[in-house]
Amino acid sequence: WTNSAGWTNETIDHCEWHGITCNSDGFVTDIDLRNNNLAGQFPVYSRTYVTVIEGEPLPESWYDTKYGLANLYYLKTLDLANNKLTGTIEYRPLYDLYSLTHFDVSGNQLGGEVEALVAPSLRYAYFSNNNNNNGFTSMRRFQKYKVSPLQTLRYCDVSYNAIQEDATDLLENIPPNIERFFASNNQIIGSLPNSCNNLP
Repeated sequence: WTNSAGWTNETIDHCEWHGITCNSDGFVTDIDLRNNNLAGQFPVYSRTYVTVIEGEPLPESWYDTKYGLANLYYLKTLDLANNKLTGTIEYRPLYDLYSLTHFDVSGNQLGGEVEALVAPSLRYAYFSNNNNNNGFTSMRRFQKYKVSPLQTLRYCDVSYNAIQEDATDLLENIPPNIERFFASNNQIIGSLPNSCNNLP
């Protein structure tokens, strides 16, 4: 960490940790750890998938209090851009974060699939520049977002990755309310769909 002030001291209130903003009730609303030299897996835990941390079994009490990001139900902004996060993102626990509107994991070393439906109220999603470790390779879950009644996404950037999709399939799956979508410098092939001819 470049700045880990408060994070390693259990006597300091979590609202005073570097990069953390809380509301008047002490619930975390914003996490801004951009450019902080963070390394390791994306910090989402769930009862189903996590049984040990650093080789040690988790105590039963851990399950009631610590789900990583998935336990921050008042979170509005998550900015983890320009760090060294690796692996894939387990999106399912994040779907319960109904207040989350801004999600930024650009400039890391993540891979796997891009899930545009990170959270029900998401408006801005940044997945760009994860190509140092091949990057995100698929965006097939965009179709899931298209049929969802929760059409809040306005801005999505997946440029500079390794997404291997057909242009027709990819563009036809974009949510209808989106205002800006960036997908340059990937491995997208094929022709633009005929629906693009009707753009103003």
